[in-house]
Parts: sequence; C-alpha cells; structure tokens
Amino acid sequence: MSREAILVAVRAAGVVGAGGAGFPTHVKLATSAEVIIANGAECEPLLQVDRELMSQHLEEVLEGLEAAKKAVGAKRAYLAIKAKYVPLLRRCQAGLASRPWLTIAALPDIYPIGDEQRLVYEVLGRRVPPRGIPIEVGVVVLNIETLYNIAKALDGQPVIDTYVTVNGAVAEAATWAVPVGTTIGDVVDRAKPLAELSNLAVIQGGPMMGQLVQDLSWPVTKTTKGLVVLPEEHVVVTRLKAKGTALRRAFSVCSQCTVCTDLCPRHLLGHPLWPHRIMRTVAGGGTPDPDALQGALLCSECGVCDNYACFMGLSPRWVNQVLKEESASRAKPTFAELEDIRRGFDDSQVPTGRLLYKLDLGKWVQPAPLRGSLPQPDQVLIPLTQHVGAPAHCRLEAGQEVSRGALLADMPDGELGACIHSSIDGIVSSIEDGVVVIERGGRDE
Repeated sequence: MSREAILVAVRAAGVVGAGGAGFPTHVKLATSAEVIIANGAECEPLLQVDRELMSQHLEEVLEGLEAAKKAVGAKRAYLAIKAKYVPLLRRCQAGLASRPWLTIAALPDIYPIGDEQRLVYEVLGRRVPPRGIPIEVGVVVLNIETLYNIAKALDGQPVIDTYVTVNGAVAEAATWAVPVGTTIGDVVDRAKPLAELSNLAVIQGGPMMGQLVQDLSWPVTKTTKGLVVLPEEHVVVTRLKAKGTALRRAFSVCSQCTVCTDLCPRHLLGHPLWPHRIMRTVAGGGTPDPDALQGALLCSECGVCDNYACFMGLSPRWVNQVLKEESASRAKPTFAELEDIRRGFDDSQVPTGRLLYKLDLGKWVQPAPLRGSLPQPDQVLIPLTQHVGAPAHCRLEAGQEVSRGALLADMPDGELGACIHSSIDGIVSSIEDGVVVIERGGRDE
C-alpha cells in the first residue's frame, strides 16, 4: 500500500492517539521522520491495555508499525517494552527475523517512562526541547493501541471500540474492547465492584494522572484507557477530592525543601522547570511572575511532585495548572532552551514498585487479562470531540438509522480533527450539545 493510501485509510477510520492525547494520527503520519517508536511502556500503575494487545494481537500491532514507518519514511523503528515483561519480550524478539528494520528497546520499570520526552531519551539518547514534540528531533512516537488501529484501518475498519482496563477494588479485573459511547458505569459494573466496600470511587485514567469520575453516565471515548475503582477513603481518591484545599495550602505552607524539583522528570532531563521556585513565587500572592508562568508551561502534569515527592501533601502540579490558565491570558509563551542533564539523573528516577507502595496501591493491583469485546449496549453517547482539534461535523439527523461502523461525522479539509463512527446498530435519537445519542436496534426490531 502506498503512503498516500495509508494516510487516506487512517484518516477515514478516525484513528487518534489512543494513549490519552487524542492527536489525529493521519496528521502525525503526514510528517517525515528518521525514527519511529512504538510506545509500549504503559507506565500508569494498574493499566494493562498495551501489554494485553501486544500479548494477543502482536501481529496486528507490528503491521500497524510497519505501515506507520512507511508513511513517515523512517529508516528505523523501535518497539519499547518494559524489560520485566520477559515472556512478552521473547515473543516480540521472535518477530524480528522478518523485520530487520525493527529493534526491541527494553525499558526500566520507572515512572513516567511512557512520557514521550522521557521515552525518546531512553531509547535514542535524544532530548526533545522544552515545549517541543518528538518530531523536532526526527522522531514519531505512537501508542500500541494506535498502531493496532492503524492496522485495522488498512482493512477498512474504523475506530468504534476502545480498549479499557478496569482494575482496583473489583472482583473481576479485566481489559475489554468497549464500544465507544458506552457509559463508564456499565463498563465498571462488568468488573463487579467489591460489594463489601459500599463507598467506591472511579478514576478515569491511571492513579497518577487520572481524574475522578463525577458522573458514571459519562461515555467512554477513543482515548479512555483505564478505569480504576478504589475505596473513597483511599489516599489517591482523597487527594483528588481535596484539589481546591490543596491549592490554598500550596500558596502558604511550602517549606522550600526542593524535593519536588529534585524528582521532577522534566527538570531532570534539563528543562528549565523548577517546581519549588514556582511555589515560592506564587506564595506571596498577587500577579504571578512571568518566569513562573513560563515554567508552568513546561510541566507535563505527571504527578510525581504531589503523589510521590512532597511530604507535606502539597501539589505543585495543580499550581502549575492554575498558572497555565493565567498564561493563556497574561503571558505569551517564549522559547526555552535545554539545560544540562541534572546531576543525579539516574538516582532520582521513580521505581514503579516504590510508587505503588507510596500510593498504597499494592493490594489493588490485579492481572487484567484481555477478555474480548463487551456487547453492544442499548444506548451510546458519542461526543463529536474525542480528539485534539475542532469538533467533527455531524452528517446525520435525528431519526436516521445507522449501522455499526457507519460514519457519523467528519472533518473538512484543512481542519484538525478526526472522523467519528457509530459503535452500534441503531437509530440516532438526538444530536445535542456536541453528543450523538444512538439507541440500539432498528425500526424493524
């Protein structure tokens, strides 16, 4: 298949970055790169989508990687996987004989090794500039599920399912292919939340960077990768609930110990990001210093500073979020140059095992094997924005009958976004507030 045909197929299928960002993949593949990296690090504790896809659908993943390599014109490709997954590494090594262009990159078990900037440095020794992206150093990084979806797109299959791990305080932790638009509550119920724990909370994403689910009727989207169920009194949940209080405390009680800076992954790479200095700058109140605003823009919001480093329970990350909002109206982003790799870089990495202990998650980590696909629900709620860019343009009206895989919305040429498709057979019951609601079945049922 030609490069042009690959791009057309990926665009038509609505493939986006499945790792959480949701950047339209056809746009990323339209660039030129020397190297492509398949990101199988999956560093968020409890999530297992990438590992399960590589275990059960490795050939499709590698087909997608080969197509992506062809599209960007890369000379080399790397499949990045944690070294601790020994059986999986052996399986992947077996696939190298017919792919001399592919190298396995065995990764350390540290957090956040899946961050694109940290991953590029680990695999290639190249550093992406502050506020930059991997293509600036000749690299394209794609998530494992994204590669799987590329392979499916080449067969004409649009993205209508997303792979989701449900883990934590559940009786049957698992990973499923879930029809896009299924409610979070329905997916969580499939894993059988522990009945003996009456008050449970659900986190969408992982325990480090995820968000509390306020309404279980919210839909699963193309970028939903994990649903973590924990008791409401768990430390991860209480910290998320105390965000407002933590912000007020952060402005007044920071002791300037510098541990947040010493362990900040972006700071360690040489980015001019100094979380403790930002905390000191804002502690006095008033208008934030311009340098603090610029530093906040470099924060990846990985959560190491608040979930791991700060012994006082403060959150430089949330302060940075506030400053980013300030910068949108007050400060024009400026270019920041890389500084030297920090002294102590190797000794300051965060081992996943220690992170699990710090967050008291050890008892909630369960195997979450891929158990196939969830059935089509009676109703799906499909947002027209599941990607970076503008909302997709809906091409249907209420009352129209659709089949699973039918195009619901697309993007005009020149607009950044991705196509959206129906994940069930049914009838469009409403199109309101950027959400297409489809009821399962048809007029003849």
